[in-house]
Amino acid sequence: MRWDDLFEDMEAQLAAMTRSELDARVEDLTRAEHAGVALASRLRASGGTAVTVALDDGTLVRGRVASAAEQWFELEEGVRRHLVPLQAVSWVQGVGSLAAPGPGVVERRLGLSSALRALARDRVRVLALTRAGAVAGRIARVGKDYLELDDAGPDGARTVGVGSADLGGWGHGGRRSSTTALPLERVLCVSEVV
Repeated sequence: MRWDDLFEDMEAQLAAMTRSELDARVEDLTRAEHAGVALASRLRASGGTAVTVALDDGTLVRGRVASAAEQWFELEEGVRRHLVPLQAVSWVQGVGSLAAPGPGVVERRLGLSSALRALARDRVRVLALTRAGAVAGRIARVGKDYLELDDAGPDGARTVGVGSADLGGWGHGGRRSSTTALPLERVLCVSEVV
């Protein structure tokens, strides 16, 4: 009888030790898995979820996640859309805890330039936000590392938050057509003007 009790006790200790080791391994594997998950993957899995995004300049953008790629994501705010480069994000509140599988070949090729070219093709009026202010217009072209906006209307490009800087001929009653080139790395958000 004593032998049976001894073996049962040893089996119980072994089972407890095995269970705690297993729990520790699961925790380690979970941490390792989370370490490999990109924010873009979580945003892709959060389609339709309402989020609040803080941009690097402190601007808050709210909307539902419409789509996401490795370099950018799109938010819907009613009929308005916001294209946000991931490099311009300070934090995201409300993103789901799940992650989408890694992007496919096509999705990996959809950089910020591709999304901006689609807006240029559709001649969408946009407001491009940078740390220096915002510039409104239509995307005329997208280069390797910049986007260029045409005037928003006959009175020249609409600027917000630029102060008294020399605007190079903008706002001269349409006498001079102007475009504004913005380095992509400086763009915080491109919002549809409705």
